[in-house]
Amino acid sequence: MTNRIRFGHTAITWDNSDIESAIPAIASCGYWGTETFGWVLEEWEASGRDLPGLMGRHGLQLTSLYCHLDLVDPNVRQEEIGKVLQWVEMYKKFAGPVVIIGGKMVHRPSFSLTDHLADVVATINELAERIADRGLLCCFHPHTGTPVETEEEIHRVMNALDSRYAAFAPDTGQIAKGGSEPLGIIKEYRELIRIVHVKDYIGGPIEHDAQGREIDKTGFLGYTPLGQGSVDIKGILQYLENSGYTGYAHVELDGNQWSPTRKGNPMLPPLEAIQTSKSYLQQLGYSNFKTDIPT
Repeated sequence: MTNRIRFGHTAITWDNSDIESAIPAIASCGYWGTETFGWVLEEWEASGRDLPGLMGRHGLQLTSLYCHLDLVDPNVRQEEIGKVLQWVEMYKKFAGPVVIIGGKMVHRPSFSLTDHLADVVATINELAERIADRGLLCCFHPHTGTPVETEEEIHRVMNALDSRYAAFAPDTGQIAKGGSEPLGIIKEYRELIRIVHVKDYIGGPIEHDAQGREIDKTGFLGYTPLGQGSVDIKGILQYLENSGYTGYAHVELDGNQWSPTRKGNPMLPPLEAIQTSKSYLQQLGYSNFKTDIPT
């Protein structure tokens, strides 16, 4: 393996209110950057706290910002786009390059993308162009529970987006949990990928308990540290390396705070979980983690 990819780790493994713990922990492992949500920046700015200073002290870049919005209702499109652009303006203070956009959750059993495809595409395209006008990369991110989850939905939306402005941010674990094969989708849209979430998933169909809650077998919504799930992480990284991928990559593990059945009982504490993923990447031959870590 040629080891061109440098890895960050998203802060989502910690509670959003605990980013002050996430940043030094991620930095201590030698990851190059991190990602958080638009509303996290908004909360820090509203409280007058210095998030850029905190990240700078730990030598960590905010490589990407995740923003989600209503993709299906045209009546709130401008309001939703306006909110995201407010977050983008806050993000510019961090000199980060990538804004990732995804949809808000929908009621999947009754949802039909066919009824909303035109609005989904119009919203993403408009937002992507306006983000590009601000000098930033905009990448669309399919996500379970949102309007774009399945392989068919990913194809329909990606094939309709304006590639002058909208790039692609696949999440290997989300794609697997949505019932699709991540490597095939990554190969299909390789030329549009500018950032990738490298995430493992326990595998198998989603099961529910008597209350209709998703049965979380890991405490991380079914996701696992790298190498402990069913996703072919090695094959995906090998393909990206062989294809000359030079974009960004974030290891990701969804936080225990969202677990419907194992909240307070994750398979590993957050720091141990992200160290486990780093160890797996080192087993694959990656040695390009930071060593000059501020204390």
